[in-house]
Amino acid sequence: MTARPAKITDAPAIYRLIAHYAELGLLLPRAEDEICRNISHFLVLKMNGRVVSCVALESYGCDLAEIRSLAVDPEIRGRGMGARLLEFALAEARRREIARVFAVTHAPDFFLRQGFAAADRRSLTEKIERDCRGCSKRRSCKLVAVVSTVIPERITLRILDESATPVSAA
Repeated sequence: MTARPAKITDAPAIYRLIAHYAELGLLLPRAEDEICRNISHFLVLKMNGRVVSCVALESYGCDLAEIRSLAVDPEIRGRGMGARLLEFALAEARRREIARVFAVTHAPDFFLRQGFAAADRRSLTEKIERDCRGCSKRRSCKLVAVVSTVIPERITLRILDESATPVSAA
């Protein structure tokens, strides 16, 4: 079994994995040409020469990335492949020096078992601006946000502008 960055030749297999779960309403659909354009975001797990799991690690800047499109071949679900690929994605985030990784998911328990913490989806302003504002399901969305701090020492506080009122220590 090998975890590695995806290659363009993996795109059809990635598409099939995602499409399977999109048909069930568990993942957002992604077109094959979109996968090809964004192949550098994908990581795959190969077993016996074929792609059996995929995940996308999509950057929101140098300190934040999203885990998207995590899919495991339905024939081998339940064997830890998703956890292995998620572990590889977190290692890749560390390698890229990304401080935090998040997911918005139907399966928060899976992520919580992998060390993620539940988060308020509204706290992920980057995600809301990029994907949620235009989503037809935004008012009835049941997805749960989870976050993992990959590099704690990289977490920074946002700088307030000059209009912010200072707080004095009493």
